Amino acid sequence: MLPFIPERASVLADRFEALFWYITLTTATAGLLVYAFIVYCCIKYRRSVSPGTTPRILGSHRLEIAWTIIPTIIFFTFYGWGVAVYNYAFHPPEDALEIFVIGKQWMWKAQYPTGQRVIIGGNPANMTEAERASIGRLVVPINRPIKVTLTSEDVIHNFGIPAFRSKMDVLPGRYTTSWFQPTKLGEFHIYCDQYCGTWHSLMVGKVAVVTQEEFEDFLLGAKNPQGSENAVDGSLAAQGRQLFLKLQCSTCHTAKPTARAPVLEGLYGSKVPLKGNRTEIADEQYIIESILKPRAKVVEGWEPIMPSYEGQVTAEDLAALVQYIRSLKRGTTPDRTEDFPVPVGAPTERPEPISPTKEKK
Repeated sequence: MLPFIPERASVLADRFEALFWYITLTTATAGLLVYAFIVYCCIKYRRSVSPGTTPRILGSHRLEIAWTIIPTIIFFTFYGWGVAVYNYAFHPPEDALEIFVIGKQWMWKAQYPTGQRVIIGGNPANMTEAERASIGRLVVPINRPIKVTLTSEDVIHNFGIPAFRSKMDVLPGRYTTSWFQPTKLGEFHIYCDQYCGTWHSLMVGKVAVVTQEEFEDFLLGAKNPQGSENAVDGSLAAQGRQLFLKLQCSTCHTAKPTARAPVLEGLYGSKVPLKGNRTEIADEQYIIESILKPRAKVVEGWEPIMPSYEGQVTAEDLAALVQYIRSLKRGTTPDRTEDFPVPVGAPTERPEPISPTKEKK
């Protein structure tokens, strides 16, 4: 449940909040003064039993000028301050990171400039409880301007993040833009603020604000703040997983008791015992050497059965494999080469087909 006053977590939120409360307090104070004056006049000039006639009031030019000029000045402060905030909100910096977001009943699909993809939210009718718990998040770095380019596949949506004071219509056949610069680490709600159909109330998601280092790890696939252990779809680690399966590496490097080669989960950065009473830190260089020259450094307790992949993989392939091995955590080694994780947040079960109504003859 949202608090009465949502927290502020962006530069725009601070600017908007100051203007909002200035207008609210000014108009509220003016309204209370007017109502208090009305009450005073009702009491002061109420009809009494004392004899006499009401004096003729011709008015006051000074008073009329005052109540015309003073409100005008106040309203111009509203306008000037509002123009400044509006101009700031609709002109993102040139160096802003652009993220493309597509609205669809009832989810958001986001894609980063380097190809990473994530599904935010999802149709609850097609999702299990476990899938709802691991709904994807829009991951952005702190203190960096983010430009969001929006469009819709079906009906009108609205991409709103209350903590950022960001809200923009998402229209089919048109591109709209919004931007924000997060100032707080943490997770913040994303809502569709435009009624869009049956499950509109569940078209929700979250934006995760992380450090720049964590954001770079997310793009590489080394870490995934998505509620899932799988690397984000389209990342270098996800590409490495595809290559890992293509080369049949999981035939030997499996987490099962029948494994014929060392388990790679948690390998990166650990000390590896080698034959000959030696140890080696499993860094990038060690992993690449083990792929190209696997017999050069054989792990203690295992036989040198791995073939060399020298000449079979490119430098880009090696970088992808390193990132995938770096991202492997306990229980994430694939068992079957045809298995591949769906994008984070996407449903994994098809809805039951609805049989068409038979026509009456």
